[in-house]
Amino acid sequence: MDIDYVLKCLSEINENDLHSTKHFEIRVNQRKNDLVPGVISIYSKILKEKPVSIAKQNDRTFKLLYNLNDDNDLAIIISIGNNNPISFNLVTCFIEGNYKRLREE
Repeated sequence: MDIDYVLKCLSEINENDLHSTKHFEIRVNQRKNDLVPGVISIYSKILKEKPVSIAKQNDRTFKLLYNLNDDNDLAIIISIGNNNPISFNLVTCFIEGNYKRLREE
């Protein structure tokens, strides 16, 4: 599966196409804070915003980055569950500094 196809699918999905794994729910609850208060806020990011970065980890797993603020991004690891219709399994998420993707000018 290629990145362009995943981006296209992300722009067309709804909440029913997102599935939380147990690991994902555990990690969200362990890591929730003011920037990411819970699962609903993560679903909202995926459904309403375009990722600032996407990396292919293997044929069915991708790392999505969404901007949180001037210093941090939200990394969400997804795997493709089904192709037709498309469904995404949310594997884990974490906050990482956006210095990893931004270049100094």
